[in-house]
Amino acid sequence: MNNVKRNALFIIDPQNDFCDQRGSLYVDGAAADMLRLARHIERHASAYTDVMVSLDSHDVSAIFHPRFWQDENGAHPEPFTAITPDEYAAGKWRAVSHENEFYADRLFRVFARKNIGSLMIWPEHCIVSTWGHQIADSVRDALRSWRDVSGRAVRFFFKGENPYTEQFSVFEGVDDSWGDTAFNENLFGYLAGCESITFSGEALSHCVDASITSYLNRRRLHGACAEQEQTIYLLRDCTSPVSGERAQYEDRLASSGVRLIQSVF
Repeated sequence: MNNVKRNALFIIDPQNDFCDQRGSLYVDGAAADMLRLARHIERHASAYTDVMVSLDSHDVSAIFHPRFWQDENGAHPEPFTAITPDEYAAGKWRAVSHENEFYADRLFRVFARKNIGSLMIWPEHCIVSTWGHQIADSVRDALRSWRDVSGRAVRFFFKGENPYTEQFSVFEGVDDSWGDTAFNENLFGYLAGCESITFSGEALSHCVDASITSYLNRRRLHGACAEQEQTIYLLRDCTSPVSGERAQYEDRLASSGVRLIQSVF
């Protein structure tokens, strides 16, 4: 079994809140992305020895949701408010509970160290056990088909469960000093042994880009995994950005060695 060449499909956050137009943080174009991804899985099931899925998994009171914060009048910030370190230091926004002031201080110290300009307040999304947390129907059905063809289990990776830091990358949190947000060496090690990894999912500008970048950075740190040859693909028609032009993310990933391909080949 150790001599079997492994080719992994890694699907980033194919969840209703991102991929259904009724979702709280719908990514424009994601519904069509998921339909193309589902067709790809069904048509090319035998191409993948492994299928992995990350799931954004949050609590309503997480530090990047409105109800964690309040202003001097007790009002919560609106979604898509960007809280800067200066605004936090000036007391424009403060944690609702005294206990959470410790976690707010901690996160903004990390932001200062990593030169991160602001904390984005997102709409409540991917709340564990809700409809928004569930996998989009088309992809869910395609995963069932892959299981039937391969006889193997889909592997799931929950991310973002720590309520005190953002986590875009499936491999690590923005504040990676927590035990549950430190770089996932086990996942990296498994993927590093694959002949190829094909990434897809949502959103290109955030969790897809961050996950691929985390993996590539650690791979370079390990010296390209001691001569292990590997091809990394991005299904470019199975992912869309939240903001910015698609080209800026695709060009940067391509310059890092990622091959951009279409889902039909």
